[in-house]
Amino acid sequence: MPVRQVDGRRVLAARRAAHLQQHELGKALGLSKTPISEWERGLGAPPPERLPAIARILRQELDVLFPRLGPPDLKDLRCDAGYTQAEAAAKLGISRLPLSNGEGGKRRLNEKYVQPLADLYEVSRKELEAAQNRSFSDSTTSAAAERMPQTLGEKITYLLQRKRALSDQDLADAVNARAGFHAVDAAGIQALRTDSGPAEARAGLPPGSLFAGLADAFGVQPYFFDAREEIERQIIDRLNFLNFWRSDGITVAARGADRGVSAEMLATLSEVLVRHEDARRDKE
Repeated sequence: MPVRQVDGRRVLAARRAAHLQQHELGKALGLSKTPISEWERGLGAPPPERLPAIARILRQELDVLFPRLGPPDLKDLRCDAGYTQAEAAAKLGISRLPLSNGEGGKRRLNEKYVQPLADLYEVSRKELEAAQNRSFSDSTTSAAAERMPQTLGEKITYLLQRKRALSDQDLADAVNARAGFHAVDAAGIQALRTDSGPAEARAGLPPGSLFAGLADAFGVQPYFFDAREEIERQIIDRLNFLNFWRSDGITVAARGADRGVSAEMLATLSEVLVRHEDARRDKE
């Protein structure tokens, strides 16, 4: 089931951006501040049918604050409409059993319930039927369980599976072209790809040549191969630099700024800043 991803740090960032205290968000949801604190610390998660209300109160797009891997099934549609199973059944004037069977992939909805349920969830009949098909399929399970690659070896493997078929020698040639000399061979790339000896394989490589060479081979940006913490550090460093320029009264015109910043980008940036601030406080 492609359930929505709940990240307490992102909720915290969105709440601060909305200038709300924990008790204020709790009051708007009919709760105390305790569950809000637990959600933000990763000690629990809101019921999925509450997520639309949380996003609305925090003035965030639901798909931005609580992203989902893959398209929705029947349960997802109900939760996105903000209903518990009992509430949805009551709205339709039926028992919970047909909804429970449909969401659990046990028995398809009676035809007479399909359009009323689509209307209740504010989706088209076609969207509801597609969601029902997913409830009876295991195809979304693998998408929900898929984890983004973390190590250098996982990232190389990820790109090899999705981008193009390249040999270890092809990758070595690309890295050597960036290095300007024969710095690594196919065996060294294999060690990197399998995470079996990354330190030894990288010995003697000029700084940046490995990531630049791999990026050339796969057609991606070099920072794809950096650790997330390093990428976030670079973001913070550049923000501090821009802040320094602004403090001196210098206006910086960012290329492409006329297009604005997406809600997804703002949410991600808020999350990074909150994590950076928490790390700074822990060191003090």
